[in-house]
Amino acid sequence: MGYLRRLPRFDYLAPRTVDEACSALAERRGDARLFAGGTDLVLQMKRREITPRAIIGLKGVASLSVIRSQAGGIAIGAMTTFGAIESSPLIREKHDFLCETAAGIGSPEIRAVATVGGNLSGALPCADFPAPLMTLGAIVRLRSVRGERALALEDFFMGFAETAAAPDEILTEIELPSRPGFSAGAYVKFHDRHAMDMTTTGVAAFVTWDRARGLIGDVRIALSVSGPVPLRVKNAEAALRGRRLTEEALVEAGLLACREAQPRASWRAREEFRRELIGVLTQRALRQAGEKARVAAERGNA
Repeated sequence: MGYLRRLPRFDYLAPRTVDEACSALAERRGDARLFAGGTDLVLQMKRREITPRAIIGLKGVASLSVIRSQAGGIAIGAMTTFGAIESSPLIREKHDFLCETAAGIGSPEIRAVATVGGNLSGALPCADFPAPLMTLGAIVRLRSVRGERALALEDFFMGFAETAAAPDEILTEIELPSRPGFSAGAYVKFHDRHAMDMTTTGVAAFVTWDRARGLIGDVRIALSVSGPVPLRVKNAEAALRGRRLTEEALVEAGLLACREAQPRASWRAREEFRRELIGVLTQRALRQAGEKARVAAERGNA
């Protein structure tokens, strides 16, 4: 892990707009790092894992710290903090499990500075937000001096600490499509200490209920810390569509998720233990999401 030392010397740039940030990143390409909340970056610099000559602070770019309704869905700025997500009435109305996910990360002090964009861009396996957002079909927007492009979050992660963003691109926004009727999500994770420890394994599930038939209409399942990148377990999803929410179906989905996962052994947990967790947590996440979706359908709360 390395000893913590004083921060190395660097130039600090403070753009006020996304265009200014993109220009600064292009000019210092390969020599600068973006600073969002800094919860990971500062430690990496103190350990001398990275030694950028310039830091581009994004705190002054107000347009990156917004949560707004958009075409029936939600747009979340990359600089939105976990605390802002936790307390957002709009997100709680549409996707309350994202508020719960935010509330379960770190301490209040961490949630006040850590950002959703940093959580995604760091591409670390222990990050909590990628899996829940993947189940919602999230899209990320990337900007550079060359223009803007959109990419499915599912295609954003390339490997450990590696994303599809080019060196001169900035993740500016996460877009969530409109929520289907009679649907709900859940994110369940295991860690040694409540909130203050890194996730050992996590499972997100999003279920859409077929009200007419009383069955699972659609389902998405994504795993955290279960492979080199966050991943959907599509065989488990396929096995549940059109079925009743029974214990037998949940157990089968858990087993299939275990087979699709690619967990590794680390000092936090053995591979075998992580596989056991994946099976159990998949069942729990599906049960929670499925029950909420079913109750919403019974009450007619789309």
